[in-house]
This record gives sequence, C-alpha cells and structure tokens, in this order.
Amino acid sequence: MRTIKTGISVFLCMLIFTIFDRGTPIVATLTAVFALREDMENTRKFGRHRIVGNTFGAIFAVIVILLYEVIGNVVIVQLVCIPLLMMVMITCCSATGHREGVVGACGTFLTIIFMIPENESFGYAMERVLDTFIGTGIALGVNHWIRPRKIKKSD
Repeated sequence: MRTIKTGISVFLCMLIFTIFDRGTPIVATLTAVFALREDMENTRKFGRHRIVGNTFGAIFAVIVILLYEVIGNVVIVQLVCIPLLMMVMITCCSATGHREGVVGACGTFLTIIFMIPENESFGYAMERVLDTFIGTGIALGVNHWIRPRKIKKSD
C-alpha cells in the first residue's frame, strides 16, 4: 500500500507543479517520498523533521550565497565554506532533535547551492522550503485519504 501511496504522492506533486508552473518538483517529490510512512503518526513525525531539515538547508544555502557575494571567489567558497557549513548545519539539526531531517537538510542545501539560477538567491531558497511544505502536505493528505480496509472479524 505504501508503494501505491508513494506513486500517487509523486504524481500529485508533479501535477501541482505543472498546473501552477512552479518549475522542477524535485524537492516536493523527494519530500513526499521521504515523509510518507506506513501510518499517519510516522508521516507527521518524518514530515516535521523534513520541514525543519529543509528549512535549515535553505538558511545555510542563503549563507553560502551571501559568502559568494562577499568573498567573490566561488571556488574557495565551494571547497572550504560549503563542507564547513554543512557540518554546522548537521550539528544544528542534531542539537534541535531533528536528526531524521539531516538528509533532507543536506539535500536541500546542496540542491539550492548547485541549482540556483544566476539571478536568484533568497527567493529561490524560500521557494524550495515552500516545496517541502507542498510535498509534506501531499504525503499527509494521501496517507489520510488512502487507508487499508479494515478486515471484519467473524464471530
């Protein structure tokens, strides 16, 4: 059942992004896949961790973008600052009790840094956080609406 729900969630993310012309649905679809669990309780838990992790990822990506502007040498920032900031970001996720959000944080961080359009920065990062909310919302909705049938016990 989880496989079917995952496929439906990914489809709905892609459909929404197509309808609203939001660009690539990579963050939303990955969020839906990672957040969707066997039941609502675990889906809520992983969805929360994913949102917190992706928010950390976006914040740290904005820091890198600012460093690009201040330092000016993209290669130095990429070779030195990105690994250091990633370690700090992972520490922040762990320190706030969101260890399950670390992979999402790293994915969002790297996706924003390496896929950001040239004229975008803060707005692009915030759009990716919104994508996380969309993916989590879809996973929660699908998990809520599609439930296994309860088998009636015979007397």
